[in-house]
Amino acid sequence: MNRNNVQTQTLQKGEISMTEQRLPFNLQFFAKEYKGEEFIFAVKDSQGLLRPFNQTGGSFNRSFDEIELDTKDKTGSDYGKESVEVSLEGVVTEGDPFIDYMDEKLDNKEFIEIYRVNSRKKTAKSGLYMITSWEQSYSNGEHATYTLSAKLNGKLKNEDMVETEAPAEEDQE
Repeated sequence: MNRNNVQTQTLQKGEISMTEQRLPFNLQFFAKEYKGEEFIFAVKDSQGLLRPFNQTGGSFNRSFDEIELDTKDKTGSDYGKESVEVSLEGVVTEGDPFIDYMDEKLDNKEFIEIYRVNSRKKTAKSGLYMITSWEQSYSNGEHATYTLSAKLNGKLKNEDMVETEAPAEEDQE
């Protein structure tokens, strides 16, 4: 075991060698689960990352078309076209620039750069997305909500996020 209590094991079969790292079995019970609020969606605008004020949920879906193989030498499946979709929802909040940003992007039929941030690891996956659906709902007696759905155009990029201090607020007299 190394200093982080991670067990390293090298497996060998013929010329193929594989090294794997695992937590000891008794420490796997103490692994910390993620909560939904540790994943944040944000869009990139001209001033940096813009996070919706009242984001209540989000999802990330990666799927592949299946190619069926049936030749005299081989039968089975292979990966086809990849599809990556994100969806996020929240409460429409007064002063939230995200709502106007989305309306402007749709008016101009522009793509948006979306970041899916893992706030615990300080990493993100980002990509350029086409907005496939932007819905705002206004039910009587309920909060007004929005739902965004988008499909990836191109490839995902891995990003390292840097934590910065919030700008100091000026005293108002």
